[in-house]
Amino acid sequence: MNIKKCLFFVLFFVILTPLNSACPPITIGDITIGHRWVRPSSGPNTAAYVTITNTGSEPDKLRRVECLEATTVELHDNININGVMRMQPVQFIEIGKEKVVLQPGGLHIMLMNLKPAFQKLQNVTLTLHFEKAGSVRVDFPVKQPAG
Repeated sequence: MNIKKCLFFVLFFVILTPLNSACPPITIGDITIGHRWVRPSSGPNTAAYVTITNTGSEPDKLRRVECLEATTVELHDNININGVMRMQPVQFIEIGKEKVVLQPGGLHIMLMNLKPAFQKLQNVTLTLHFEKAGSVRVDFPVKQPAG
C-alpha cells in the first residue's frame, strides 16, 4: 500500500470516528438538544449535562425531567452563598434566545437515588418536559467529563 492510501485511511478514521461516536442533536419545536452526557456513578447520585438552544422568537422553560433509573430528578444550579458554592434546586430553567449550557459547576440535572442497574448502562434515557416545545425522550451517554 502506498503512502497516500495509508494517509487516506488514517485521516478517514481520525475524522469520522469521533463523528460516529457523538450523539446527534435532537430537535423538538424550536428547541435543539445537543452535547449531552451523564457522569458515571458508583454511588446514589449523579448529574446530567446538556446544551439547549432555542431558535424560536419566544423563550421556553425546561420545567422538569424524568428518568426511570433514578427515583428523584431535580433541576439544580450552583450558587454562591457567603463565598461558599452550594447546589440548590430550581423550579425551571429558562431557555431564551441564547443557548443554555448545563455543565459541571453550573446548571445541571440531578439524578438521585439511582437504581442498581444504572452502573451497567452506557446510555440513560431522560424525558425532558418543556413548557412550549412539549416533551421529548433523549438518550444521554454515560461518560467521564472531557479533559
